[in-house]
Amino acid sequence: MSSLHRASKISDYRFRRVLEQFVRDATATEAAKATRLSINSVHALYRKLRVFFFEVGAFQDFYAGADPETFQSDDPEFERALLGFHLVRYARSHGLKSPATEPPYHFAESCWRYDFYLMMQERPSEAVFAMMLRQLLELIKLCGPIGAVPRNRLEGIQTVMRHADERIDWFRRNAPSMRDDQSRAELSAARAITDADEQG
Repeated sequence: MSSLHRASKISDYRFRRVLEQFVRDATATEAAKATRLSINSVHALYRKLRVFFFEVGAFQDFYAGADPETFQSDDPEFERALLGFHLVRYARSHGLKSPATEPPYHFAESCWRYDFYLMMQERPSEAVFAMMLRQLLELIKLCGPIGAVPRNRLEGIQTVMRHADERIDWFRRNAPSMRDDQSRAELSAARAITDADEQG
């Protein structure tokens, strides 16, 4: 049995190809063409990936389950930008819908992707995609396989927090907009919160 997934008809090589397409936010149709899998197979794998990464804490809902219409945001400008980013992605995915009774997997995925979107706005690089792929693969190897109930939950959360630190460090090193003292101070404050959460 594969250590990465529970899809008996798909090799690890083909699964990694699908994961690479997922990282690049390819639609199911685009991924199917690139991997020579059926669109239905890609849809099924994409859904399993969203559910898995939501359950291990990598994909998190900005609203934390609260009603968006009554949510009091500390940063309305960021919230508007995040929602705009999500709606563009959602429309491009041909309006894929999930039952209202289940967690917002698509939106939580957008929340995760938004950091990387900002990174690409600062300095477009294949290294950003490589970081995304590396972080997801690390979680799969630690908490997977995909399609099974996640294991090592505590270690998974700690890994998610470390990944967030890596993204903050990337901005420190590479983002022109983070070169001023105030922006660096804000990142340091975010790092301190991350460290406190991890220790708690």
